[in-house]
Amino acid sequence: MTILYQDSKWLVINKPSSISTHSAHEGDLGLAEWLMLHHKFRPHICSRLDKGTSGLILFAMEKEAAAEAQAIHEENKSVKSYYFLAKKSSRSTWTETRNIDDKPCKTVFSRVRTGTAFCLYKAVIHRGRTHQIRRHAAAAGIPILGDNQYGGKNFVRLCLHCAELQWPGIERNLEAPLPDWFTLCLEGVSDEVNCLALAGNRYPFLSEITDCCRLLHRHEYSSDITVDKYGKFLCVSGFNENIPAEQLLNRQRNLLNLLCRTCNCDGGIVKTNLRDPHRNKLFADIAFWGVKVPESFLVHEHQLRFQIHLNDRQHTGLFLDQRDSRRRIAKIAAGKRVANLFAFTCSFSVHALAAGADVVFSVDLAAGCLRQGRENVAINQLDGENNAKFIKEDTRKWLARQLRKKKKTPQKFRPFDIVICDPPVFAAGGRGKSFHVEKEWRTLASGVSEILADCGVALFANNHQAGNESFYFNSLRKFFGKVARHKPPLDFPASPGKPVHVAIYWCEK
Repeated sequence: MTILYQDSKWLVINKPSSISTHSAHEGDLGLAEWLMLHHKFRPHICSRLDKGTSGLILFAMEKEAAAEAQAIHEENKSVKSYYFLAKKSSRSTWTETRNIDDKPCKTVFSRVRTGTAFCLYKAVIHRGRTHQIRRHAAAAGIPILGDNQYGGKNFVRLCLHCAELQWPGIERNLEAPLPDWFTLCLEGVSDEVNCLALAGNRYPFLSEITDCCRLLHRHEYSSDITVDKYGKFLCVSGFNENIPAEQLLNRQRNLLNLLCRTCNCDGGIVKTNLRDPHRNKLFADIAFWGVKVPESFLVHEHQLRFQIHLNDRQHTGLFLDQRDSRRRIAKIAAGKRVANLFAFTCSFSVHALAAGADVVFSVDLAAGCLRQGRENVAINQLDGENNAKFIKEDTRKWLARQLRKKKKTPQKFRPFDIVICDPPVFAAGGRGKSFHVEKEWRTLASGVSEILADCGVALFANNHQAGNESFYFNSLRKFFGKVARHKPPLDFPASPGKPVHVAIYWCEK
């Protein structure tokens, strides 16, 4: 559960690992910005947790409460209890009082449980200094598992969790339960523990806004796979074409069953992806386990529902890596004219319509995708105002037609307030009609800027991971006054030495 406590003054959140307390760069989402985007809160930061630390974090809901929180910290009136994993030690209880950055502080340590490989420790503090528990633990000779900065053994995340908070003015006990994998990890690190530490970090946090997320991202795990959760089913994609789906399923069956139990799923599908699906069938083969996956089923994102197809299609019907982008569009769509180019199954369109857009044009050449888009609009009962327009046409032709209209009768041309442009990397077509995103990018950028209102916003994206990201960014800067890079959602982390999963650009004219 994300929100652990809320009243008129205080907000207590169960923070996952891998997200900072607040954003350090434009386009990034810290926890404070994430809460503003997805929960409409405007929290004031009272204290911070390191990016890798999970657990309780308190925000103030008003400026006066933020000032009160500062006084509470300075007077040592709050108490925080953390748990962490580290190597075994003979010490049972001790206190560290070494200054941090020349500031006094105190950490009371105790050993809670001893396992085969590691021990579980508790650390209690009143007012935290920068990396206080991490630095005091390292000074005591027990650096925290996953804390590479202070000598901890390598792991997929920092094994530090803020579990309890005593706060003046809040009478109830504030607790964030220790993740289950902490106990498993006491007996040693394994592939299953690594995966649970990643998946168990994302699914509970995101479950309050959606029942879909990426549990395991590519390159995070020893096998070259991704695991996505759609409602009650898992979708596993293998990227080694030499491993048949059935063989991959047998190799990962224990892990997948464990993920099903952890994430409340009934089964799923394993697909072996092909590098060039446009010249061959989409998947080398598929395999199933658990409850039979329906031909189609519904999932939700912010109370909106979307149709999903897992069985035999390259794409499921909902791109999880655009979750934050859809929400950003919804926040500004009320009363606006919107063009959703390369609309696919129209998930951006659904969010814009639900937010009160004046009209939304969904443009795509694939009749099947637009048909599913119509169904998504109808499922959400957004088809009654006749403001959802579906255009089966090559986006390039549609853009050219808009530009001709503007040139011929500029006084009658109605520009768009919002344009979404999320093209494929490549799309096959006969007689010279194939689409290559790198070749078409500048033309798309120019055309979109021309049909955009003076105060309009354009969202561009592409997942051309082998392309030159600077080319895409600098091309947009030639046509827009402001271009900001946006990071993908937290369940699509960047891996060291690897390109980002999807490049996202927020452009203002």
